[in-house]
Amino acid sequence: MLADNRQLLRQFVVAASALLFVACSGGEKSVEPPVATSIAASSSTALTGVAGGATSTAPSVIVKDQRDDPMPGIAVTFAVTNGGGSVSSASATTDASGVATVTWTLGTVAGQNQLTATAGTLGTITFTATGEAGAAASMTKTAGDNQAGVAGTPVPVPPAVTVKDANGNPKAGVVVTFTVGAGGGTVTGATATTNASGVAAAGSWTLGPTPGVNTLTASSPGLPTVTFTAASASAACAARTAHTIGTTTNGTLAGGDCQLSDGTYLDFFTTTISEAGAYRFQQTAGFNSYLFLATADGSVIAENDDASEGTSNSSIKALLPSGSYLLAANSLPPVQTGDYSISSSAVSTAVTGCEQVYVVRNISTTQNIETGDCLASASGAPPIYADVYDILLRSGQSITVTMASSAVDSYIDIYRITDSGSLVLVASNDNKDASSKDAVVAYTAATSTYYLIAARTAVSAQTGSYTMTIQ
Repeated sequence: MLADNRQLLRQFVVAASALLFVACSGGEKSVEPPVATSIAASSSTALTGVAGGATSTAPSVIVKDQRDDPMPGIAVTFAVTNGGGSVSSASATTDASGVATVTWTLGTVAGQNQLTATAGTLGTITFTATGEAGAAASMTKTAGDNQAGVAGTPVPVPPAVTVKDANGNPKAGVVVTFTVGAGGGTVTGATATTNASGVAAAGSWTLGPTPGVNTLTASSPGLPTVTFTAASASAACAARTAHTIGTTTNGTLAGGDCQLSDGTYLDFFTTTISEAGAYRFQQTAGFNSYLFLATADGSVIAENDDASEGTSNSSIKALLPSGSYLLAANSLPPVQTGDYSISSSAVSTAVTGCEQVYVVRNISTTQNIETGDCLASASGAPPIYADVYDILLRSGQSITVTMASSAVDSYIDIYRITDSGSLVLVASNDNKDASSKDAVVAYTAATSTYYLIAARTAVSAQTGSYTMTIQ
């Protein structure tokens, strides 16, 4: 019996040893090396942030292996695909938790931004963010400045301001207060909140009872105050006579007409331009005439004393968009009375022979640089030809001028015209970027006055066509 038991024990030990060998040799169980098999968002994919700043939550992804365990040491590529922003690093490596994170700075323009994250062929994770306008940084006048009206009546256009952040994005929800200054008028809707376009407007502005200068200020905490100005006149200044483009209208300056502070009389005419183009306005009289062209709200566009040397008649050529305009027949000497006629006509848009042409914003015109144009080069130097345009800008008013051409190397100069008639260069541009010979100038007027835009070439003796746009 003992021998039998020993035999059984011997067989058990042999079997156990065989099992142990199998287990240790891995014949039945093996450990596979980890391989990255999936990528997923670790943070939210819908993020928020201020335009030009980092998102409130940093975008991150997690990479896992075939057993759904975090996978460290995997390179993840992050790329901005919309919005013009940037990331702190184009490639980030997953940490011990399998997570890769970058800082995402949104583009400076408010709106949609997009970022993608990829790791080899594991797929693409897309993050989106809406860049919001930052803190209010500027406030500018955008409507209703430098108006003219009748004492005791509302101005035609309620004053309005636009509030923007430091990157130029319109800022909504900013409270603006309008306060009457000089002139003793009244304002309704004195407290306004900027809309989605960053605009806040007063309800109405009624001028004071006495003819003269009126002011209205707009203010908001933390922003510079801006001031609107309006000139009020007697009830006679409210009279308007309709004038049709292409016709002649007769009138008479007389005592009792609207009178300016310099003692001159003037009569107003309304006219409508149905199609954008070039137009000439003339005032003919037996006295020394003076003619104004203005927008419908009374903002002056152009003015002229003598059409040419040796004449007392007035003439204005302007490139204008369609719309309603105002003409004012006036005289150079004060208290001048007498008959006159106002005439108008559509004329060629071509700017030739260094002629004086007035322009406004929101026009586009195709012109030619020619040998008979103005000379932009110094005396005795090789000739550089230019077309010139006069534009009246108020302080704080901005323009962007573009000169595009496939024929010439474009160059734009903007000059401020001083009271003495001299020119002071305030802005210029040759090439808008390294791959273009087109020119672009953005300028904000520091002073309310006339400015001269010179569309010229960067190379001497060049001639050819170009297109100029003023916005």
